[in-house]
Amino acid sequence: MSSAVSAFVEVHARDAEKMKKSLLRNNLMDKRRNVEHSKSYVLFPVVDIASERIKKLINSGGGRIVRKRGKNAAKVSSYLDLLREKLGDYELKRLTSGYDLLGNIALIELPKELEGRKRTIAEAIISANGSVKTVLEKAGPVSGAYRIRKLRYVAGKRNYTANYRENGCTFVFDVRKVFFSNRLSYERSRISSLVKDGERVVVMFAGVGPFVAVIAKEHRDARVIGIELNRAAYGYMKQNIRLNRLENAEAVLGDVKKAYKRYASYADRVIMPLPMNSELFIKEALAVAKNNAVVHLYTFCKIGDAASAFKRIKKRAEGCGCKIKLVGARVARPYSAEEEECVLDLKVRKIG
Repeated sequence: MSSAVSAFVEVHARDAEKMKKSLLRNNLMDKRRNVEHSKSYVLFPVVDIASERIKKLINSGGGRIVRKRGKNAAKVSSYLDLLREKLGDYELKRLTSGYDLLGNIALIELPKELEGRKRTIAEAIISANGSVKTVLEKAGPVSGAYRIRKLRYVAGKRNYTANYRENGCTFVFDVRKVFFSNRLSYERSRISSLVKDGERVVVMFAGVGPFVAVIAKEHRDARVIGIELNRAAYGYMKQNIRLNRLENAEAVLGDVKKAYKRYASYADRVIMPLPMNSELFIKEALAVAKNNAVVHLYTFCKIGDAASAFKRIKKRAEGCGCKIKLVGARVARPYSAEEEECVLDLKVRKIG
């Protein structure tokens, strides 16, 4: 019987502490396995080695990916390994997606063919991941002004309050009442890395405050404002600001269409993480932005066609007393067979 293959990031001992903090901050450390040492090098066990975040950390931290066989494989089986003992080949092939991990809660989305097997699948997730206590099923699409979806209890503790850690911050929120995407973890880290001390940052559609908290915690001299319409999300944002002891952050309850007037020419950086509708608020964002500010706008575009999204936004921005320049564009996450969520980094120049 062959031993399992494990993945590690190997760095020189002098860089180990910095790499460890980065892996933990980005939820990339596999805590089920032990850290190893080899002469002057340290090997950190990692998950999701194809992740763009891993590649960035390796490039910036001087590490490399190492794969090895041996007894330091995961201490528990993956949920797919457990399911191979309980599901047939056809059922395993229909299990095309993984699950969204929000700390103590896992969210699954299954095809109709696996409806009768969802409890088996959920129990395998709990067995394979010591942090997961509850598994919920996505019972509908994200919809409405608050971008929430119906969720259905499947297994484990009957609980809907997530305790989630990301980029060194802790978040608490009711998954039934707010929108939260763990798939934007890298984006929050990326934008935070661009912020300079002393900046004023406005996060529109701030939700429970993930962009707000990550930036405010890493840049104590910055001032970060989060604006949110959903009263429940606003309440959790306030709680998360307190939880992370962020005296340089503020939660604002309100509609961006109205609240922006309080922050005219205020921000060095504006973040717009509402891909369904961000383009409709470009004039409000530009009104909030200072001269030479940067706006990070999330939107949907056809795969590989961020240029068309910029053309749409540029047209909407006409007549607002600003010129915008596209200084960066990247894919934030896949969305469908035809579309992807992209983020456009826009430089603002005030005219007149």
